Amino acid sequence: MCSGRMDPATVAKAFKKGLDGLLVVGCHFGDCHYITGNVQAKIKIDMTRRLFEYIGVNENRLAFRQCSSGEAAVFVELVTKFNEKIRGLGPIGGGRDTLQAPEIFKKLEAAEAVLAGEKMRWIIGKQTEFMESGNKYGEIFTEHEFNRAIDMIIVEEMEVQEILARLKEGARSVKDLARDLAIPSERVFRYITALKRKGMVALDKVTGRSPILNLVASPQLE
Repeated sequence: MCSGRMDPATVAKAFKKGLDGLLVVGCHFGDCHYITGNVQAKIKIDMTRRLFEYIGVNENRLAFRQCSSGEAAVFVELVTKFNEKIRGLGPIGGGRDTLQAPEIFKKLEAAEAVLAGEKMRWIIGKQTEFMESGNKYGEIFTEHEFNRAIDMIIVEEMEVQEILARLKEGARSVKDLARDLAIPSERVFRYITALKRKGMVALDKVTGRSPILNLVASPQLE
């Protein structure tokens, strides 16, 4: 009904299943029947593109454009140009992406969980408020400041989801996770501490002096 209803997690899921490109076309700003639906759509696409770029998907595979229902010629031009661009990029995971298959699809699985998570959904919903009226302390964010915060959240949430994915395969120590995922041990330990506090990770056993951790519950990976 409205481009603002688009779910970023569904976008990642579609790419994980082999979609090569997605163009979202919304109303012009100021013409949305639902007032700010098109603004929300652009915010969702922009954040998803930032995450895609981070995991190695060519950011040009995902785009947001605008036209009205009376601009048929404009719509045709938008779709034609986007189609040409995607054909030029080639198939996802085998074309002009930083990361190739099958690794890129594992990253997209983690990205889907990140975009479905509470933290990303919350920050997506707060962007306009934070940049126009500020947070609860009255601090107004510039676009640069907000994007920097988003990039930090993307890194943290992706690393957490990759840790959960590895633990889903079997019990591991912090040292094992740090080595396998190329994440500093102290950061892995911080994530594991938070996951234990949420009841998602628990101690399985101790081998030598290394605690071996196991996945208890991870709804986002079910």
